[in-house]
Amino acid sequence: MVKTRYVDKGILCEYEFKEEFIDLLGIKITDVIPLRKVFVLFTDKGKKVLKITDSSKERIDFIDKALKIIEKKYPRVLKYTRNIDDEIITLWKDKQYVLLDMVEGREAAFTNPVEVELCSKAIAEMHIASKNLIEELSEEEIKNNSGKNLIKKMEDEYYTLIQLQKVVGKYKYKNEFDDLFLKNVDNAKRDLLKTIEEIKNSKYDSMIKNRGNIVLCHNDLAHHNFIIDGDKVNIIDFDYCSIDTRILDIYGYTMKVIKNLAYNEEIIELIIKSYNEVSKLEDEEIEMLRKLINYPRDFISISTDYYFKQKMWDEEVFLSRLKNKLEIDKFRMDILNS
Repeated sequence: MVKTRYVDKGILCEYEFKEEFIDLLGIKITDVIPLRKVFVLFTDKGKKVLKITDSSKERIDFIDKALKIIEKKYPRVLKYTRNIDDEIITLWKDKQYVLLDMVEGREAAFTNPVEVELCSKAIAEMHIASKNLIEELSEEEIKNNSGKNLIKKMEDEYYTLIQLQKVVGKYKYKNEFDDLFLKNVDNAKRDLLKTIEEIKNSKYDSMIKNRGNIVLCHNDLAHHNFIIDGDKVNIIDFDYCSIDTRILDIYGYTMKVIKNLAYNEEIIELIIKSYNEVSKLEDEEIEMLRKLINYPRDFISISTDYYFKQKMWDEEVFLSRLKNKLEIDKFRMDILNS
């Protein structure tokens, strides 16, 4: 219960449903259901999703523009609903809200190889649909929404781990999260350094310059962002999207899938095979995927979220997730050793 239903209760409490606010949205509501960090609204204009966002107007406009470009070839992506002023963002009491069309269907099950195959092909189709994206964007839009250089990002993370280790090590009173962090941070630093060196010795620089493989990366391809309706797969929630080399999206998706299956090597092969059936991966991209499996991203993510207060989770939620990540990390090391 701690890990699922009530994780985002703090965020849900920030929403307001004043009549004046609903009028600004331009809808009439008949029912409301909470779902993770958002609310599903039953309205006179169909089912909608109401979400609080801290993204700028420029960022939201970019996502809207990018999805409209993708929609021409891959129509199964989310769509924003505009308010009475024909704007996507609705301001209300110092908060920004966006309204989206509700996508019908059910969330993907990553424990089901058939659905993993369906989702892998859907990612490839979405990537193909976004390949001409940079030709339709301004230089400023490209610059502001491109992914950070991977080597620079990892070097910054290594420096962050060093600083956190020094600070937490000096705590007079350490809690269980602190002890687990200090016990495992050296291993994370070692793996991170190895990943940095391997990427430096790879063809990464040429990959990010290859416009043919630069796409709109979703960057959060979790099971709940695939909505399956029959044999059709809808992809939702592009809040973290960026213009980048496609293998980073495939890596992120692969890690989310194999964590549900104890890092089964056959599933990695299935993902590559399924993606290849739609869009062929190059040898250096597959090699990059192998190198990235060594990247201790989960440990870095939960640690920075905790110490920099980037999530509104209770202490027990953070601790539970750290323990879970450390437990499944054993399987990651097994697959690397094999």
